[in-house]
Parts: sequence; C-alpha cells; structure tokens
Amino acid sequence: MLPHSLARVNTALMLHPAAPLSIAGVSHAAALAYTPAESALATLEKRGIVQRSRRAGRDRFGPNRDSVHYPMAYATALVDLPVAERLRGERVSAVYVYGPITQPGRTLTYADLDLLVVGEIEDPGGLVARLALMGMRLGRAVTPLLLTDDQLDRARRRGDGHVAAALDGVRILGPAMTDDLRGVRPV
Repeated sequence: MLPHSLARVNTALMLHPAAPLSIAGVSHAAALAYTPAESALATLEKRGIVQRSRRAGRDRFGPNRDSVHYPMAYATALVDLPVAERLRGERVSAVYVYGPITQPGRTLTYADLDLLVVGEIEDPGGLVARLALMGMRLGRAVTPLLLTDDQLDRARRRGDGHVAAALDGVRILGPAMTDDLRGVRPV
C-alpha cells in the first residue's frame, strides 16, 4: 500500500476511464486538494508510474502502461480503493473487486467497478449510495453484491458461478475466502 495521497492519485489515474487527466481532474477524482495531488503526481511521475502529456496547452497525467511497474501499480490501485471509509459502521468481513476491471491494461471505459461485500450490512441502501459516490469520483459505476457470511457459504456450496468469479477477484479487505479459513470443508 502507498501513503494516503500517493494511493489516492494512483487509484484515480489507474482506474479513471478518462485518464489522462489534468491536475484538477486528478485532484477531484482522488478527493484531494490541488497541492497534495500535484505533489503525488510529481512523485509518481519521477518513479515512472505516471506519464505527462500536453493537450491544448495543458499538462495531462495518465498511467504509464509501458512501465515495468504498471501491473503492480494497477494492482495497488485496486487494493487502495477508498472502500474502508464507505464501510464505517457496517460489520464487513471481506470485500473483493472483480470483473474486467481487475485486469491491467484491459480497463474498458464502460466497465463497472464490481464489488463483493460480505458481512452484516445495517444500511444496505446507504452503503450502495456511499459506494456510488466513490464511483462517481472515479468515473465508474459501482455495482456491489452484498452478501451475509451465511449467504456466501450457501452460494459457494451450491457452486454459484458469479460468487466464484467474485472470490477469484482481488481481495481488498478481510481474510482470504479459502475453504480452510472459512470453515467450509471440501466434499
């Protein structure tokens, strides 16, 4: 994981479908003030993770897909998604991001940010709204699949393909959902 402002900027640039973005666009997408966003961009550019281009006389910043660090920077962007703050007050045991967005370089402009959220959600509507606001900043629709631990266990036992695909995604919060950790014994 990266320090806060670097993580926010990295996530914004790796996942925003309109990248490259201006500094103001990065600032908005990362939910940071202009100066910390500018400083984080300079650091990421110096490390070769971000590249600068000029459009209409303005600097634009986007992921450097030619960098050997790109796959790791992309994976870090997924892990550093600002999901935890949206989950405050909820009893969540795990969150996974899954679907096409988990593949570096294949981030399609129309791909949703698919999330599997496992736990006891007190306010599902409020959580969906908070996740939607996060998605708006990143320029992506967020599609959450909310399951309790029991619902997840039942779906796994019956071989639910959608849940299996979600569990094959990138775990961004909570323990890995392996059989031995979840108490589910293979048949």
